[in-house]
Parts: sequence; C-alpha cells; structure tokens
Amino acid sequence: MIYFGSFFAGIINGMFASGAGQILVFMLIFILKQDTYRSRKLSLFVVGITSILTLLRYIKMVDVNLKEIIIVIITGIIFGTIGTKAMKKINPNILNMISGLLIVGLSLYKILRGG
Repeated sequence: MIYFGSFFAGIINGMFASGAGQILVFMLIFILKQDTYRSRKLSLFVVGITSILTLLRYIKMVDVNLKEIIIVIITGIIFGTIGTKAMKKINPNILNMISGLLIVGLSLYKILRGG
C-alpha cells in the first residue's frame, strides 16, 4: 500500500506540482495509522525531493526565470521552517482539520473558477 500511495503522490506532484503532500499525509495518517507529526515531516521531505527532481526536468523542457525560482525557494525555506516549528504546537486533530479545510477550499475554488 505504501508503494502505491507513494507512486500516486509522485505522479500527482510531477503532473500538477501540488496536492501530492496532502495525498501522502492522508494515506499515512488515516490508512496506515502513522503519527500525524511524523507523517507531515515525511511528506515534506518526500515532496521536497520530488519537487527538486521535477524542477530539474521542467528546466530542460520549459523556459523558466531562474531569479523567480530562487526567490520562491528561499521564501519557501524560510516560511517552511516557521511552519514546521508552529506545527509542533498545534493539536494533531486541529492540524488535520485545517488540512482538510484547505483541500476543500482549494477544490471549491478550482471548481468555481472552472478548472
């Protein structure tokens, strides 16, 4: 099951550059019954590595602005570090509820926006 979920999360991240972390967290917490914090840490690590590899692939295929990529990486590292420290202070049930609300909100936005 872990192999299938990881494969699916990698495909989603590679194709859409989003959502894979949430799929992986859902699978680890609710299907494999792993600890919430550990699942989120593992998800961040896996999606980070996958994102780097995907970026390297996209650089070969698409004209990208390297300056913008560097700015996004630096701000991502800064706020990712802050978010990780804040995550430790939030109850796991609240953390899962926030994630669910974000997914529902993003899904509704995509549906109402038409794609």
